[in-house]
Amino acid sequence: MMRHLSLVLLISVLGCPDVGLVGTQFPLYVAGTDIPEPVVAMGDVSVTIDRADLAFGPLYLCAGVTAGDLCDTARYEWLGSVVVDTTLSESVMVGELAGTTGTVRSWMYDLGLSSQLTQDEPFILDAARDLGDASFILEGSAVVEGLTIPFKVSVPIQQTEDTELGVPVIRKGSSDSFYREIDTSEQSLLVRFDSSKWITGMDFRSFVTTETCTNEGPTVVCDGATEHTCENETVLSSRDCSSLNQVCVASLGCQDRLTIEDGSEAYRSLRNALISGERPSFTWDYKQ
Repeated sequence: MMRHLSLVLLISVLGCPDVGLVGTQFPLYVAGTDIPEPVVAMGDVSVTIDRADLAFGPLYLCAGVTAGDLCDTARYEWLGSVVVDTTLSESVMVGELAGTTGTVRSWMYDLGLSSQLTQDEPFILDAARDLGDASFILEGSAVVEGLTIPFKVSVPIQQTEDTELGVPVIRKGSSDSFYREIDTSEQSLLVRFDSSKWITGMDFRSFVTTETCTNEGPTVVCDGATEHTCENETVLSSRDCSSLNQVCVASLGCQDRLTIEDGSEAYRSLRNALISGERPSFTWDYKQ
C-alpha cells in the first residue's frame, strides 16, 4: 500500500494544527454514465459499447491542494475496491470514507492496482482480480469504412518507472476544482465516471487494412474483410471473414474479434485517457 495512512490529528496546509478534529465516516457512492449510442471516435468512426468495466479504488482525500507525495497522511480514505459498470448511471454505495473532520482540497486513487513502496509490482485488489488483473475492460464494435469490427481491450493502470512508488497513480490536476469542509454533519460523496470521453480519442482506422501478397511479406494479409493466404506474391487461398461473422485481423486473418494490444495507438490513447483524461465528477451530499 501507499505510505502509512493513519487517522490521527493532521497538519493543515498552512502548517498550523487543526483544533478539535473529530473522527467521522460517511457513505461513498460510485456510478457510471448512460453511454450515448454510438460514441464517435477519431475519424468519425461510430463505436457501440457493450462493456466498460472499471476497477476503482482505493480512494484518498487530502488536505493539501496537490495530492501525491505531499499527501503522506490522507484526511479521509476508502481502502476497498469495486468494479464499476461505467455504462450505467445508477449509483451504488460501496463503503464508507473514514477520517477526521477538516478541509479536503485534493484527491487521488488507484484503479484496482495499488502502488507499493517496497516492491516494483503493485498489490492487486479484488476488483482488478475480477477483471483478470486489469483496471479497465472495454468491449464493443467499431464501424470502419463500412466494416463492423468487434473488439476488446484490457488495460492495467499501475505504477511505472516514471511514477512515484507508494503513491496512487491518478490524482487531481491543478485545474481540477475540489474543495470541501467536512464536519460532523451528515456527509456523503458520489464519484461518477463518463467512460465515453475516454473512447473518443481512440483511432480504430488502422485496424482495417488493404494489403496484398508481396515478396517477403506475411503469409496472411487482410484486404478489408477478405483474408488472403500468401506465398510471396501468390495468393494461395482467400476467404471472406464477414461471411463467417468474423473480422480480418492483420497477420492473423479471420478472428471472432479484434484484441487491441499494448503498443497500438488506440491502446495508448485509452490508457492515457484513463490516467489524465476526463476526470470523474465528485458530488457532495448525494442522496440515492
